[in-house]
Amino acid sequence: MSKKIGLKVKKLREENGISQEDLAYNLEVSQSYLSKIENGLIKRIDFYFIQNISKYFKIDLQYFSNEEPVDQIGI
Repeated sequence: MSKKIGLKVKKLREENGISQEDLAYNLEVSQSYLSKIENGLIKRIDFYFIQNISKYFKIDLQYFSNEEPVDQIGI
């Protein structure tokens, strides 16, 4: 599931034209940590991170628990 979350984070970021560096800065995490999340290398993603990214992009937390394939999700 963490890999799907990472792909969803990446999709949100890219569709909004935001660099990893800028998003990481705004979420107060390192660019390296954000990269690891996007690439599915973090096994357990902190709920606080998911909450912050939901607020940043003004989306519902349910977006991350949705089981639809990432390429089929309309944002």
